[in-house]
Amino acid sequence: MNQQQNQKQSQQLKRGYYMSQQHMKLMHIMHLSGYALQEYIANELEQNPVLETEDKEDVQEEPETQAETEFDNELMWNKDDEDLFEKNYKQPVSNEDYYEAPVIQFSSLQENLKEQIHMMHLSEEMVNIVCYLVDELDDDGYLRREVGDVIDDYAFLKGKMMQEDEMETALAILQKCEPAGVGARSLHECLLIQLKRKTKKCDTREHCIRIFEDHYQNFVQKNFQKIKNELGISAEEFENCMNYIKKLNPKPITEANKYELIKEQIIPDFEVSIEDADLYIALTSSEFTKLRVNPEFSSQSLSVSTQNEKKQAENYFQTLVSDANVLINALKERETTMMKIINVIVQMQPDFFKSGDIQELRPMILQDISNRTGYDISTISRITSNKHVQTPFGIFSLKNLFMRALVSDSDASPSTAIQVQDLIQKIVKDENKQKPLSDTDIMNLLKQKDVNIARRTVVKYRELLGIPNSTMRKKEQMVLN
Repeated sequence: MNQQQNQKQSQQLKRGYYMSQQHMKLMHIMHLSGYALQEYIANELEQNPVLETEDKEDVQEEPETQAETEFDNELMWNKDDEDLFEKNYKQPVSNEDYYEAPVIQFSSLQENLKEQIHMMHLSEEMVNIVCYLVDELDDDGYLRREVGDVIDDYAFLKGKMMQEDEMETALAILQKCEPAGVGARSLHECLLIQLKRKTKKCDTREHCIRIFEDHYQNFVQKNFQKIKNELGISAEEFENCMNYIKKLNPKPITEANKYELIKEQIIPDFEVSIEDADLYIALTSSEFTKLRVNPEFSSQSLSVSTQNEKKQAENYFQTLVSDANVLINALKERETTMMKIINVIVQMQPDFFKSGDIQELRPMILQDISNRTGYDISTISRITSNKHVQTPFGIFSLKNLFMRALVSDSDASPSTAIQVQDLIQKIVKDENKQKPLSDTDIMNLLKQKDVNIARRTVVKYRELLGIPNSTMRKKEQMVLN
């Protein structure tokens, strides 16, 4: 009786371990972009001799009944029906449709950072932790996931608990890498890292560090006089600090240095096409995710001489097969999850995908996708990070399709930040050039259009558009006259 009970418990534990490994494998590959996934799979194929890619001939030889039960990676969405319908694509997406960066010989941001990490004198365990953090970074180099969530995922992957101070140590190591600011969790931290990284010491640099360490809230609220009084510096010295800070980079990775630092091919993960006013959705990455266990490879393929070595070889072979199946199942689940999410995104943004005009974007946040798909917000975030969609109008980052709705006083459709910026631009364009509108005037005009935003938000959007304040606009007009 006890023997049967122990055997049953052992089977349950093994099943639980397998699911845990597959879940963690899925969580990891969900975050990877198309190009990063290619590299990851190539590495797995090299390390696991049991794993192999499916040949086109093998796929064609499969019976139709099996093909019908497999996941169809191409779907169609019709505006008159919220359900998805199958579409038989005759022409598979070829590599010729992918956009490639003009620089051919390069390494990705992740590779670049990991090379720097391996050159440091760190323990093997710390190297693994820091490299894991590298894979959690966003495209711009920021770490926007909560450290606690990263700790839970890493501990779950490795099967042992980790202290928060150990992860903080790993993060501090990552923040020592180039470019300065990479691994920052906020703009404040990013700029402070860059300030401390400056090798040339001067009074201005020291004042800037003190501003960010001790007076950052006053700096954000523009209480400049209070900062000058507490630091005991003159107006000229403070102006030097402002000019010094303006030279810092708010994003570690920008479009200007992307090819030098990231140098990563943009391979769209999704394709949205239009045929007869209908939107069609496809996964472009499914061609290189078709893997299988090599049926010709067995434990007998391993050269052994003794009975003990034979047993070890069989155990090693079973481990390889188990790891291969975990990866294959995780890739299939990734495709299913990605299709469900992109389907909802297209349903929520049909006008944008038909026109390519960002002004047509409707308010949409991660919670909206979570509510419609049933997936956790963290899953939605992983899928939409580092992913791009190919449309007839160009390639777009999925993250750029998300934006919050701004408050409206009427029952009209809520506005997005881009739409409000467009309104501000039109208001300034149509203003009396001799008497330019103040930010308060613009705020009141927006309220008349049922857009209720604060004055500071008007200032923020105006500055993003590169529009000077009313005083500067008046001076420019006087110069022109």
